[in-house]
Amino acid sequence: MDINVSVRAIEKLVDYTASGIGSTASFFFSRMVARHGADARLISAEGEARARRILADSQASTMGIIAKAQADARATLVSPEAVVEGEIDFGALVDQRIKFQEQKRQSNIGSVVVHAAQELGDREVQDHEVDHDWTARFFSDVQDVSSEEMQQLWAKILAGEVERPGNTSVKTLGILKNLDKTTADLFRQFCSICVSLSPDGINFHDARVLFLGDYSEGNELRDYGFDFSKLNVLSEHGLISTEYNTWYDFVTSTGVIPSETQSLVYFPFCFQGKYWVLVSTGDSVRRKEFRLSGVALTRSGQEISRVIDLVPAGQYTLQLVEYFKKMNLVMTEVPSWKPRIV
Repeated sequence: MDINVSVRAIEKLVDYTASGIGSTASFFFSRMVARHGADARLISAEGEARARRILADSQASTMGIIAKAQADARATLVSPEAVVEGEIDFGALVDQRIKFQEQKRQSNIGSVVVHAAQELGDREVQDHEVDHDWTARFFSDVQDVSSEEMQQLWAKILAGEVERPGNTSVKTLGILKNLDKTTADLFRQFCSICVSLSPDGINFHDARVLFLGDYSEGNELRDYGFDFSKLNVLSEHGLISTEYNTWYDFVTSTGVIPSETQSLVYFPFCFQGKYWVLVSTGDSVRRKEFRLSGVALTRSGQEISRVIDLVPAGQYTLQLVEYFKKMNLVMTEVPSWKPRIV
């Protein structure tokens, strides 16, 4: 295969769907995705309201199926014949339950695929072989996800895999499967005050929430909504390290001197979806090491954090700026993750 061949991302999404649920079953979703792809060009022209209508129309038919299945199940349970005869046809109930469950699962899959198509839009991706083991695991897990918020999270995972194969491991899918909405919201808050270091904006060297004081005096993250009980929840779900006080060397973000020039090269870190470097002030000496301590994300936590929608973190941001300022370092925003030469 020519790895330089590009295809429409939505077409590759159809390949993933067919791999995960079978080519016959995926035909319905292929039509849904194709319709979404055709309408995607209208989204930018007609705005977000149009986008919401497209998504609602795509989901309406599958939600109607669920409503009918529920009505049929209720009718069976309160059937006059069953009351008169003093018995219920449990075989019929089992059939109704299976029918309802499978229809609901198809609706869940449909919603996630449509959200993924919306996420991918008109982008193109390099053509690649679909990992059938990955898709089997993904669609097996996602079929029982009914929460709209969690479906959007799974859809971003699927879209990310279409764009960059291997973006999310099978192990992470297992962690995501056991992630309830409450824990997902807690992790969103955690990621929103997380500092990460990446060489390419995708892969991580490190990601952690920093302690802005002396950890030996107690868990200061409780001031930002993360007492030990909440940290334990994230740890038990495999999202953060079980050892809460670890460090990583962020010296490259404070500037390093190349061997052939006296210019400083800064490698930005990410915070609140923006990129930053730490510029020394005054006559401060360039550091050989710059340890930042805190609670680190696990590999799976890092993978999931890529698709998390952050929330504002005003209080922590102000404290972070002050933390660096006390060390004669100014937290300076830069346009991207690419190294900066000064």
